[in-house]
Formats: sequence, structure tokens, C-alpha cells
Amino acid sequence: MKTQSFLLTAALLGVLPALNAAVITESYTFNVGSTAGDIPDGGSTLFSQLVSASQIVQLTEVQVSLDLKDSSGWAGDMFVSLNRDLGTQTAVLLNQVGVTGSDPAGSGYGGWNVVFKDSAANGDVHLGVPTAPATVLTGDWQPDGRLSPSGSSRTALLDVFNSAAANSTWYLLVADRSLGGSMTLDSWTLSFTGTTATAVPEPQHFAAIVGASLLGFALLRRSARR
Repeated sequence: MKTQSFLLTAALLGVLPALNAAVITESYTFNVGSTAGDIPDGGSTLFSQLVSASQIVQLTEVQVSLDLKDSSGWAGDMFVSLNRDLGTQTAVLLNQVGVTGSDPAGSGYGGWNVVFKDSAANGDVHLGVPTAPATVLTGDWQPDGRLSPSGSSRTALLDVFNSAAANSTWYLLVADRSLGGSMTLDSWTLSFTGTTATAVPEPQHFAAIVGASLLGFALLRRSARR
């Protein structure tokens, strides 16, 4: 009987990995544009979006696409951050790009149509400059991450959300920190990668589970007849 119990346990353990959590990626795009996306010159606007249908219970990566631009805008004026559920974790996407201790005005280009991800090969967006004659920065960039625009420490990257759940209310704060020129937020996209609670077994794994169960029943019936 002990041998039969051991065989049943071993058979079931052999297929249990099929039920482990899956890693998936999801994207949610929020269109704003027109007057609703206008950022007050010298002011700020808080945009919020509820994500409630995500299957991800533990985030491993967050990416943000941002379409924020206007020919009258000044990149060095703008601040953009992402927050989850108005909590203590905030990622700073833009913080007055180009501003340094010796250059308080920063970069003067007209906006962004970019994807922010912590591993982006283009590097730190604070140092990015559009390719001439473009007036809008494009491509994949690492978030600014600075709490102080003239500092070098970058502690507020998108990895602050790792291990959290995707289903939340996400807040995008867009601020113009200096008078003179303005920008409009046309759209923003949240892309999540993370693990689900459980994965649906593949057909071959499901067959293995059924086979293990039938083996268990056969062993138990044989034992009962003895």
C-alpha cells in the first residue's frame, strides 16, 4: 500500500508544474486629445484610468507610451509621473529634461512620442535630444527617474511597481512647471508584463493529469481487492 501511494504521489507531482502561473503581457491605451488633454501653462492635470480586467496578479515590468507634444511647448518645462492607487510608489517619467545645475531652462524641443521602459537601449530620457530636423523625441527611452531635475540620482523608475497587481487605478500627472508655451496629451498606454494566478493546462498536460488520476484509481481498486 505504501508503494502504491508513493507511485500515485509521484505521478501527480510530475504534472503539477503545468499548473504554475503563466507570464503574460497586456496593453491598455487611453486616448485623450483635443481640449481634454491640454495642459495649463504653468499648471497641471491629473489623468486617471481604472484597470479592472487584467489577469496579472504580480507585475514584473511596466512600460508607458506617451504622446505629449505641441509646437509651442518647451520640453524643459514638463513633468510627468505615474502613480498606482494614489500610493507611495511613483515613477517619474519626465522631470524638466535637459535641466542641470548650470542650465535651468533645459531642452527646448516640442514634446514626445515615446515608450518608457527601464531597459531601453537609448538610455536616460533626461539627456535625449531629437534627431534633426525633428522637434519631437521618438523611440524607446528609460524614464527620467529623478526627484530633482538637476540631480543625477534616478530612484523613481518603473520598477517601483514590480510585484504589485495590475488591476488598480493608475494616475498620470502631467505638469507644466514654467510659463511660456504649452503641450497637449493625445494618448498614453500602459503595458504590463507579469504572472497570472494560475495557468490553464496545455492539452498534453491535461491528458497527463487525467492519466495520473486514472492510475491512482486503479492502484486504489487493486489494493481494495486484496
